[in-house]
Amino acid sequence: MNQSAGRQSAAPALITKGLWYLRRLSVMRPPELVHRTGQAATLVALRAHFHWGRAGSPAAAPELAFTRATSRQLPELDIDQHWIRAAASALLSGSTGRPGLSWRWSQDAQIWHRAPDTGALWPRTFFGAIPYRPGNPYGDVRALWEPARLQHLLALALLADAGARRTRQRAIALLRAQLTSWVQENPPLAGPHYISSMECGLRLMAACYTLDTIRPWLEERDACRDAVARIAASHAPLIAKRLSLYSSRGNHTIAEAAALVHAGAIFTEFPQARTWLRNGLNLLAKEADFQILPDGGGVEAAIGYHTVNLQLIALTEQLLARFHLASDPRLAAAIARGTAFLQGMALPDGTLPDIGDNDDGQALSPALTLCRPAPRGPSPPLLQAYPESGYTVVHQPRAGGPLQLTLDHGPLGMPPAFGHGHADALSLLLTVGKTPVLVATGTYSYADDPQWRGYFRGTSAHNTVTVDGRDQAQQSGNFQWARPYNAALLEKHINDDGSGRLLATHDGYRDQGVRHSRGLVWSPQGWVIILDLLTGSGDHDLALHWHLGVPAELREEGELALAIPDAPARLLCTGGEISLHTGDTSPILGWRSPSYGVREPLTTLRVAYSGPLPHRMVTIFRFQGAAVTEPDMEECLQWMTESTR
Repeated sequence: MNQSAGRQSAAPALITKGLWYLRRLSVMRPPELVHRTGQAATLVALRAHFHWGRAGSPAAAPELAFTRATSRQLPELDIDQHWIRAAASALLSGSTGRPGLSWRWSQDAQIWHRAPDTGALWPRTFFGAIPYRPGNPYGDVRALWEPARLQHLLALALLADAGARRTRQRAIALLRAQLTSWVQENPPLAGPHYISSMECGLRLMAACYTLDTIRPWLEERDACRDAVARIAASHAPLIAKRLSLYSSRGNHTIAEAAALVHAGAIFTEFPQARTWLRNGLNLLAKEADFQILPDGGGVEAAIGYHTVNLQLIALTEQLLARFHLASDPRLAAAIARGTAFLQGMALPDGTLPDIGDNDDGQALSPALTLCRPAPRGPSPPLLQAYPESGYTVVHQPRAGGPLQLTLDHGPLGMPPAFGHGHADALSLLLTVGKTPVLVATGTYSYADDPQWRGYFRGTSAHNTVTVDGRDQAQQSGNFQWARPYNAALLEKHINDDGSGRLLATHDGYRDQGVRHSRGLVWSPQGWVIILDLLTGSGDHDLALHWHLGVPAELREEGELALAIPDAPARLLCTGGEISLHTGDTSPILGWRSPSYGVREPLTTLRVAYSGPLPHRMVTIFRFQGAAVTEPDMEECLQWMTESTR
């Protein structure tokens, strides 16, 4: 690249970095500013060490009892062997086995620095000088980091552990080549893989569990042993110096704390080991108590990250027990309530709704079953409420397949930045049998065109109402929100026969003088009614969106036929002009992201209205065999009006 081209590509990155710092400064308080000053000084010292030390050379491998041991040292992992078998072919071909985060191993020395999404090469200079936030000249750093977490090597190790001799030899040879290559091509402090302490923590843990799984088949001086020792020596001290605290706390903090506990418990030869163990455990217990809410939900309002957090806490608890080390009771309490929450939120097939941000990250491996929900039993509670995280789950038994409704009436996310939350107040999910009918649309990407990032985290990508084309909160960059809303569940009622009603409201449109309330009424007779009431003054543009997981056909004005297996249904909407959208790009509408980095068209029903308030929109689901009697709409409206005063 010539110098002028380099300056052109660097300019946007500098502007993006400057804007990011301004936004973060806006939510920082004096103690955090002091902390940030200390972190800046640490970065200066690390830069000096990089330039004056042995930059560009791999760290020497220390003699460590863990890496030299011949018998297994770590707790046995709870693994889904079906996932390992299903991914075997991809893993043995050098892939990560992750469809949305595709990457394939090669002997090319630049493989760890070549951006999977753009093909550009990330620099190998001091990590603190590399622009990596959205708008950088290289690509999506999340895509680059995925293979460097080395978690796919653990999958290879598990494949070797369960496979026949030939498979084992092939898996270990491939694993060894990648592990030693990573250490050789990523000397301490050099390149993008040292930017994030969380990445270092996840890599350190993955390397330890990988080595422990295959050690019965390694020679005493195998290169894998030295590689893990070098990772431990370079990663643990860096994590300890660069913890994610204050407005940066979140799942990063839990991963870093868990890694410090692992480093301190496993690598006792390091002089800082006791400090790592003590500080890591104290921080992990504090964050578990804070980030796993009293009802078991996650403070970040992102179920994918919440699952990873619980697994990291549980792995740490198991490690402490295995090493006969004292734990903190806050860990076990967080695991218990968090796991119960996931079980309650799970869909009938045991999968979890894709609420909030999700980059498909893992604690160790997609095969890890720790804390994951099991398929739902035959008689779940008719109603489960989670007041702190803000979800109510309704189960409606019926002959044609049970219905599950999930109403989101919770906060935007974790203050002060609310980074991984979506503007999804009063969004509704509906599953019939095991078929998702009203679906969450996912995340797609953190670093693609800002319009796509803005769409997937914005209100129009969720099953709720927009006012004047705005989100319920104000997007401020890719990972920050301003003007957060308040949402509340006003009423919940369930009858013995399984019928019931919910009423919730939010103030996300208060600047426009508008309030949105949503009422749900349902019956085992085979219908569900959703009433959206928009109150305020003046004329406004309203748009209700229903993102459909099943094929839909518009048959009559305002009525759709839904092709639900074994439970065909009709969907009737009133209160606005009806239109169907699939894969629209101007504006963006009718998309979903089944995994990070992947987007695909999805049928979205839009109900649009322009005019004065108050205004109501009514949506009725009638399932096959439904009774013709339904509640009086005027009575429902009166109930909502009186309850929201």
